[in-house]
This record gives sequence, structure tokens and C-alpha cells, in this order.
Amino acid sequence: MNEGILRQGRILMVDDEVRSLCLLENVLDRLRFKHLRKLTDPTRILEELEAFQPDLVITDIEMPELDGIQLTEQIRNYLPSEACLPILVLTGSFDPQIKRRALLAGATDILFKPFDSWELQMRVRSLLQTRMQYLEIQSQNRVLEQKVAERTAELRNALVELQASQRQVVQQERFRAFGEMAGGVCHDFNNALMAIIGYTELLLQNESLMDDRKLLLDYLKTMNTAGRDASHVVARLRDFYRPREESDVFAAVDVNDLLEEVVPLTKPKWHGQALETGRTIRLELELQRVPLVLGNGAELRETLTNLVFNAVDAMPGGGTITLRTVPLENAVRIEVADTGTGMSEEVRQRCLEPFFSTKGEQGTGLGLAMAYGIIRRHEGTLEIETAPGKGTTFRLTLPCHHSNGGEKEEVRLTLDRSLRVLVVDDEPNTLEVVSGYLRGDGHRVLTAADGGEALQRFMREDFDLVITDHGMPGMNGLQLADAVHRVNPAKAVILLTGFAFGPEQQPASINCVLKKPLVREELRDALRSVLGRQR
Repeated sequence: MNEGILRQGRILMVDDEVRSLCLLENVLDRLRFKHLRKLTDPTRILEELEAFQPDLVITDIEMPELDGIQLTEQIRNYLPSEACLPILVLTGSFDPQIKRRALLAGATDILFKPFDSWELQMRVRSLLQTRMQYLEIQSQNRVLEQKVAERTAELRNALVELQASQRQVVQQERFRAFGEMAGGVCHDFNNALMAIIGYTELLLQNESLMDDRKLLLDYLKTMNTAGRDASHVVARLRDFYRPREESDVFAAVDVNDLLEEVVPLTKPKWHGQALETGRTIRLELELQRVPLVLGNGAELRETLTNLVFNAVDAMPGGGTITLRTVPLENAVRIEVADTGTGMSEEVRQRCLEPFFSTKGEQGTGLGLAMAYGIIRRHEGTLEIETAPGKGTTFRLTLPCHHSNGGEKEEVRLTLDRSLRVLVVDDEPNTLEVVSGYLRGDGHRVLTAADGGEALQRFMREDFDLVITDHGMPGMNGLQLADAVHRVNPAKAVILLTGFAFGPEQQPASINCVLKKPLVREELRDALRSVLGRQR
């Protein structure tokens, strides 16, 4: 190390004898050490450390008030453990015990008196060199830490930018997927609405059709079925590939009945719409006697409806769609065959993927994916036989339903009295429909258009039951139920909602939650469950 740098080191000398301090100062001055300070009162050592910031402390060991060993201990206790401040102890005693105590106290080196200037110079030079190297390493560490901090800040900023970019990409993908999902729901929902709108249009345009009671009842039955199926479309946004759950309601289903129901449901498309585009499409039924299957009729009907609509789209020049049932051992096979354009092998392998479509903007790629999810949930299989120019046949295989004769008899609940019901909804149409359901079953009904009006009526009059919508301005359904519960905890409340509402969200003030759109039988079941008696 450069000698000039070493001679810039600050040296603090401690001794209670002024003569010894002056002698030591003269020796160091002749050795050209310029920054020297003397301290005759060792009890002020900590003040001098702060004021002078020495690079080396030279202390005599024999001092009356605070000896060199105690002074060394005080310095080491005061400084941080990682600090490197060399301490040179001067002593005239050759007692090895003193040397051992000094080193244990934290002395860096010991110089025995009398000493010559050369030995002192070497000791001081060596200790200052260690000190200067330590300070240089500290300086380099600070520079390195600064660079690391700067680099860390740059990386942090880059990470923030990357995360922001990723969030933007994810958000865009979510919007895209949501748009495609919404398009698919609209597609399937509109398919169900076609039957409702189509048959109502026919009745409105030709009032004489209403004189044919059988035809009118057929139209109404088809529209009612289409409306129920539309509600299942909305409720099953998460149902692409989810497994069957305990909450799924499956019952014995006659697939021949399903196919016969699909014919009028899809007729507006394969007959009316096709004729408008100059196409002639025939739909034929080939139904054999088959056993029942266990399933959800609305889901299976929607699957078959989608397959028929796909078949119509695959026949730009017209053709024939065949709906067929085939009995198998412990299973039933349903076939939907068309004489359309068919699919290439690549399209066949991908057509069940969500969002994959060959129809461009006219298709969403959701119909077949949903159909596949439904069949899997029914523990069935879906196979596709197709070739370009040779049409397509979808084969759905479902296991048979085997009834268990040893099952326990179901406990049935029944209502044996007319109820006085308060119905609350801010939507007049819903209010009228629910009130109509109840009055048709012989119940007495009073209505309210909002929660505040309902609470006033409830406090003035006696009701067996309150049926309230959830989403209302001002006081919503849950708030109304809480208020009713506070007034009379014994009164039952049924909540109507069009939103997802899990059991974990149902408070104690609600006895039952019904999802919109509400059908009459669901309301009857809820009344029996809440207020019925065991039969």
C-alpha cells in the first residue's frame, strides 16, 4: 500500500503520563505520521472516538482510573462487532498473564517497553495497513451495494412493467374468452328463443290458429320446453367439462321422447329458415324400443338440439337429417346423421374443442364442446363418423338406468291448507307470474313493488310466507328478509334470484333460495319443503 496513504492515518495515543505521551508523539512525528492526538484521561475514550475517528489506538496498559485492558474492553463493547479498529497495547511487564488478558479483551497487538522506533514503525505500519484495507473494502462494498441497489431497482421496474404487460395480456385474453363465451351463450340461447318467438309469431299473425286447441297446446308445450332449456343454458356456463356432482338432479329419461320433442323445437330452423334460403331439409325419425337412461332431460335435449342445428348448417344445398335410437347391451345409442358436406380428419379431431369453429363469425365453437361435456357427465361416449362430401353421424352412447327395487320409499311432503303469501318484486312481469302460480294453486296473494312497501304491509297484516326478489333498489331481498326475521323469526322467507347464490351465502333469515326463471313445480316443491307436512 502507498506509504503516503498510511501516513494519513489518524492515531489516538492514550496514557495518563504526559511525558510518555510526548515521547511517543515525537517518535511518530519523526516517522512522518501527521494526524496525531493525545489523551491523558482514559475515561473520555468514547468521546474521543466520536470526535477524532481514529484509525489506530495506542494505549498504555498501566493507568490508575481505567487501565489499558479495561479501555480496550470498553472500545470493543462500544463499536459494532464488524468494526476493524486496531488497538496497540504498550506495557513494560513481561507477565504472560497480562498479555493473555489484553488479547482476550480485544487488543490487536502488544508492544513491550522499552521499544525502538523501527519496531514501533513496523507495528504501526502493519496495523494501519490492515485498517486501510478494511476501509477500502468497505468503500468497495458500498459502491457494490449501490450498484446492486440500482440494478435491483432496474430489475424491479422491469418486473413491474412485465407484470403490468402480463396483466394486460391476461385481461385481453379474458375479454376475448368472455366475448367468445358470451357469443356462445347467445347462440344457444337464441336457438331456444327461436321456438318461442317463432310460434308466438305464428299465433299473432294468424289468430285462427288459436281456435285449434290441440295445436295451441302443442305450441305452448314446445315454447315452455324451449324456455326451460334456455334457463339451463344460462345456468351452465361452467359446465363444459366439469364432472357429475351430487347436486345434479338425474332422473329416468326416455330418449325416444326427447327426440320427438327435439323435432318441433328445431323445426323453425330446419324447415322455416331453410325454406327462406332456398333449401329443402327433411328430418326423419328411426326410433326403436329402447330402455330408459339416467340423466338430465333438459341437458340431453339441448345436446340433441345443438347437433340438429349443426346438421342444418352442414347442408347448404339441403338434405336429410336422421334421428335414430339403437338398443345395446346395458346402453342406448342415439344417432344424429346428416347428408351434408362432412368434415376433414383434422376438423373431426378438433371439433369438440371449445371455441373451435369452421363457421367464421357465424359460429362460436361452443355447441359441440358443451355437448361433449354433457355426455361425459352422463358417463356416456360421443363418437363422430364423417368424411368430406359424405355427411356426418354423431353417435351418443348412454348407459341404461337400472332401478333399485330395494330403495327406501321417498318421504313426501304435502300442503293441506291455503297460504297467505306476500310476493315482493320490482319487476311487474315477475310479480304477475309468481302471483299467478300461487293463485292458481288456491293461495291468497298480496304484492309489493319494493322492500320498504313490503315491510310496511308485513307489519300491518299477517302472512304465512314472504317470497321476495333479491336484486331490488333501496332495500334488497336479503335486507328485507333480515327485517322480517327481526319482526317475527317464525315466518318463512323464500328468496328469488337470477344470480349465482351458493349455500354458504344463505343467511339464517332465508328458508329457501329459488333461481330465476322460476317454473311452477319448483315453487310448489319449495312451499312443500318450507311449510309442508310429512305424508
